[in-house]
Amino acid sequence: MRAHRPFAALLILALAVLSPGQDLPDQETPRPPGPLFVRLTIYPTASLSRYDYTNDLDLYEVRIYVELRRGSQEGAAVADAAVTSLGEKLEFHDDHFEKKIVFKKDALPVELDLEIAAKGRPVIRERIPLPDWLVLMEPQPAVVETSKDLAVSWRFDRFAAPVDVQAYDFRTGKEVLRRTNVAGTSIVVPGSSLPAPTIVRLYVIQAWLYKRYLAGDGYARGSEVNVIPWSQVFFRTKGPGQEMAP
Repeated sequence: MRAHRPFAALLILALAVLSPGQDLPDQETPRPPGPLFVRLTIYPTASLSRYDYTNDLDLYEVRIYVELRRGSQEGAAVADAAVTSLGEKLEFHDDHFEKKIVFKKDALPVELDLEIAAKGRPVIRERIPLPDWLVLMEPQPAVVETSKDLAVSWRFDRFAAPVDVQAYDFRTGKEVLRRTNVAGTSIVVPGSSLPAPTIVRLYVIQAWLYKRYLAGDGYARGSEVNVIPWSQVFFRTKGPGQEMAP
């Protein structure tokens, strides 16, 4: 009988381990995906014809940039999401998605849609109003004589807001004009301040951006939408008796 005691002890131990009443080890429940930090920046853009008069004729477009990060604005960039707006798929560049979408001058959108489909997460859908379009009226893309003052004017579609007006020599990159937080819709620039003969890029951009914070399931704190209308023009300059720059 003593020879069977080790076998009996092993049998009792096995029964104890396999006892149906014993609790199973706790199983980890799958964690829901963390929130996404979303920064959407939209530039309604009006570019007048370029200085050569045939390039980019009155180009109206919405430039869209979407930054996606895991958990917070300090998190890792999300590169494998599918991001679409206005029926166009945005492309990933470096650490963000972007797309330029062209529209006809008489059919400019007043809002856009955004859809973000990231792996393992519910699809995010938003509709974003575009408060306004900003369009330069003067100068036109033409030859400007520096012996005369330069009139710069612009318009908004629905309401006027302060703007920043800047210009630089397109060949050298040297700034020739900077006025910030300008009220109204026009200024006059002394012709003597313009270099000649050269090409000047001048643009106006709304000084006060439209901002809205995004809240709800799936958004990390600080997620936001920014809309910044702007407009640009290229023109040539020529001093008295000078030939037009090639």
